[in-house]
Amino acid sequence: MSDNTDNLTDRLRRSAGTDAGAPDLSPDLVASAPGRRAPRLVNHGRTTRLASASLAAVAAVAVGSLVVVNPFAPNAPLFTAAAGAPNSSALGGSEAAMSSDTKIGFWINYEYVAGPDLGTDGGNGSVYQLRRVGSPEQVLADLAQRFGVDGDVVEASYFDPTYPTYVVGPEDGTAPSVTVTWTGTGNWWFNNPAAYPPPVCEMVSYETETGTEEYEECTVPEVPASESLAPSESEAAALAAELFSELGLDVDADDVRVTADAWQTMASVNLVVDGIATAIDYSVAWSPLGEIAWAYGHSIEVVDRGDFGTVSPTAAVERLSDWRWFGAGGPDYQGGMAFLADSAGVTRSADESVSSEPSEGGAAEPVDPTDSVEPVEPTEPTVEPTEPSEEPVVEPTDEPIVDPTIEPMPIPEPETVTVTVESSEPTLLLMWDAEGNAWLVPGYAMQHPDGFWNTIVSLVEGVIELPAPFEGEVVPFLED
Repeated sequence: MSDNTDNLTDRLRRSAGTDAGAPDLSPDLVASAPGRRAPRLVNHGRTTRLASASLAAVAAVAVGSLVVVNPFAPNAPLFTAAAGAPNSSALGGSEAAMSSDTKIGFWINYEYVAGPDLGTDGGNGSVYQLRRVGSPEQVLADLAQRFGVDGDVVEASYFDPTYPTYVVGPEDGTAPSVTVTWTGTGNWWFNNPAAYPPPVCEMVSYETETGTEEYEECTVPEVPASESLAPSESEAAALAAELFSELGLDVDADDVRVTADAWQTMASVNLVVDGIATAIDYSVAWSPLGEIAWAYGHSIEVVDRGDFGTVSPTAAVERLSDWRWFGAGGPDYQGGMAFLADSAGVTRSADESVSSEPSEGGAAEPVDPTDSVEPVEPTEPTVEPTEPSEEPVVEPTDEPIVDPTIEPMPIPEPETVTVTVESSEPTLLLMWDAEGNAWLVPGYAMQHPDGFWNTIVSLVEGVIELPAPFEGEVVPFLED
């Protein structure tokens, strides 16, 4: 029986061409591969909003689909997952998202158990590599032509071999520019400072003890809604679909979600692979003057690396105690994360953001330090001088100086809460490898009763290599 099995395996391997190496596939052959859908961008009815336009310094010139079917499990892991200390965004706001060997100081320690109705059967799922396509020079040339940016492709002032960034246009914000970073997903972004009304500046006077001082206060005038030239929501969806289609993406206006306020109208889409909206997104925004203020995307193609085994939802619950198995979910599984306990009085939600809108009245008036601090008369020293000590001089060391009169702030003991996971949803999760490359891997999304989602990789052991477990002490951030 063993000899027959070995012979059958050898015949399968020869028929698959593994000994001779995989042949090169022409683009035409790949594009016409039957039974495979090219990745699309669709709207799942959820709205995601950026905190400010300044955060739009990320991310697609073309997204394609290359079908590479691997009938055998890899002899070595597909990639090594990126290492690094866990953070709140990866932890889902819970202590349990770290190794059980780590001492945690969060207020809530979630312990997860699988519910009786949670699935116990494993399965399989596809792994996709998000591979950069083209060259940074060509990507920038195409984008510069599309957005009307003049200039040559040059290295950015902060160019580094580990962070190779190129730019067309000025970097000081005096005119439109387009930039690409040729690592990861080949993030590109377009910025147009001329899209907004020019700031209005005036000199403001204020009194001090030494006389009258002045400073220049500049504000960007707000365009009344009745005078705004920004596209309507339906127009923005159509324009975004046209823009991304010109850049090589298959997008319909119905796939675009739009948000609008007095400062900008933003249209966004997410990369969809196998019908699943992923964490890779693209956006464009218009100012009240009707001009594109900024846009961003990625320079990637989607490479199918084959199907691999997955663990059951019940087995995946055990991974909630190990941050190394976490991946980023798509827009359906983002937001609503509670970082701290309500009882602590400092509850934060992941969907809260710092407003980018200027405050009323523009820039704050400088504060005269003499307004809040009373002058103090110098006093004579109360300690009588003494003779020089003959004690030996203590050489400085690297040891921290501890004041014995100050008691250290106690770290609060976390409250332990047991959470029963009743259901899960299969999805694709974004992971980064140790070389900075992006991957989409199968996983589960499990909603916490508090509203946030835990998104856990479901691949069986060995398909990817995990980094070493985090070792150390995590202390909570305390506010005054």
